[in-house]
Amino acid sequence: MSSVFSGVVTSLITPFRSSFDADLGPSSDVDTFRVASLTRWQARSGVRAVALAGWAGEGSTLRRAERIALVEAAVSAKGRMAVLAHVGTPSTARSCALALDAEAAGADGLVLVMPFYNKPSFAGIRAHVEAVAAATGLPLFLEFDEAATRVHLSSCQMAELSRIRNVAAMIDHSTNPLHVECMSRAKPGVAFLAAHDPTFAATALLGADGLFSAMANVAPDLVVGLWRAICENDVGLAREFQRRLQPLADLVEAEGAAALKEMLHGIVGCDTAVRLPLHRLGPDARRQAALMRQEIEAVIPPVPASLEIARESVR
Repeated sequence: MSSVFSGVVTSLITPFRSSFDADLGPSSDVDTFRVASLTRWQARSGVRAVALAGWAGEGSTLRRAERIALVEAAVSAKGRMAVLAHVGTPSTARSCALALDAEAAGADGLVLVMPFYNKPSFAGIRAHVEAVAAATGLPLFLEFDEAATRVHLSSCQMAELSRIRNVAAMIDHSTNPLHVECMSRAKPGVAFLAAHDPTFAATALLGADGLFSAMANVAPDLVVGLWRAICENDVGLAREFQRRLQPLADLVEAEGAAALKEMLHGIVGCDTAVRLPLHRLGPDARRQAALMRQEIEAVIPPVPASLEIARESVR
């Protein structure tokens, strides 16, 4: 991977296969076939990287072996695209172990969300990042998602973390587009990726180096189109792409991974199964997702033949 990253990163879902055990009840397994198919689709759409086992990928529900299989499946299908593995947990030791697993499985980089639940001080957060960075030579993408983790860091603290060895990018979920200015204090060569889907255009036009997107799971062409318009400084076109994407962004903000899987079920035949505490969409949300899928399919090219084959296999 280049030390200066730019472009679109898709926070990929983890497709499951539903099953039922007479003793254990409903269960699910990672569908590595569709992991590979989705990865190929993202690559052909111009996405620069996929990030596995994050919030959209239900990473907190995945077992160690499932995480490894997930990375291996994506790596087998990535082409020239990069594969990033989420390794963030509240435990430094576990995050280091996951980083080593991801490196051995072929990942090109790691995503490390700030340690949640334990309420560490900034000194503890810094030591956590340093330990994971020291465990592997892979580029480290630091993820700041205050809404999910309740970890608040100032711009100066974020910039300080960027100076740690191996840190290649900062992923910021802030709703404030002006937060991009914090990178003026960061180490040169560290990328800033906007991760709040509803404000992509505003943040990117202010200087972000890329987009970190969950909605790119179902509309990679539109998100890549938005990024290309930004790169060409075509403000009008960027605003038009954002307008088209806004209803999808709002749905994903409200319903999360369940909405993404509902739409992908209609597009490529992925199972809608999610793992508790997530739950499948209710009737109203399913209707909204179906309408959204129809609108997306009306303005983007059809999915590649490999995914059409995957769709037919479940009919």
